[in-house]
Amino acid sequence: MFGEPEPTHVRRIFVLLFPLIFLNSFANGETQAPGTYYNWVNIWLCFFFGLLFTILFRFLNKHSKTIDQRSNPGMPLSGWVMFLGINLLARFVIQIYFFWHANYFLQSTWIHLGQLGGMKYHVLFIIELFLSLIAVAGTGALIYWFFGRRDIFPTLFIYYAGIYIVVTCILLITYHFMNLPPEMISIRRDMYMQILRISYTSAWMIFVWKSDQVKQTFVYPAG
Repeated sequence: MFGEPEPTHVRRIFVLLFPLIFLNSFANGETQAPGTYYNWVNIWLCFFFGLLFTILFRFLNKHSKTIDQRSNPGMPLSGWVMFLGINLLARFVIQIYFFWHANYFLQSTWIHLGQLGGMKYHVLFIIELFLSLIAVAGTGALIYWFFGRRDIFPTLFIYYAGIYIVVTCILLITYHFMNLPPEMISIRRDMYMQILRISYTSAWMIFVWKSDQVKQTFVYPAG
């Protein structure tokens, strides 16, 4: 049903970032010269992230579980496993939407944050950019391995979800103790919604870790 994965598509991740960046800026009304109105610090950071993630993806995609105890071909995607896949697709779309509207690549956003709090807000902004990139790229990679029923999917899903929970907790603590200007207080309020997402993600981690259906579904090694 599924042929050998094609990592060549993933090599183009960082190349496709630049049209997305420019379209994002135009959609937000920034139609002037790029050299003046684009935040090239974040653009270059995004570019190098794309390179590094491509290398990481290709490295992980070549690996398989050391021990394969299958006696029969893998089970088809169905039931709660298929619902997990639908969740990943929905999460990917939502992450793209919020990334699109975050204005990471507009110089005006960078200047405004500098006026509000200087370097500390710039550092936090860059951290959030990287977390958004990891979320989008990581979810995309998981979707690729999910529909290919790769044997590495359960392990990498657990690692990914675990990293997400740890990082979210760190952000909750950071926003709780950081002095925010009145116009950014809503960020702190919205972050508390992450508690529900942490619980939801933890439930999926337990399911993927314990489910026999998962073990018998994701069985295909690297092609």
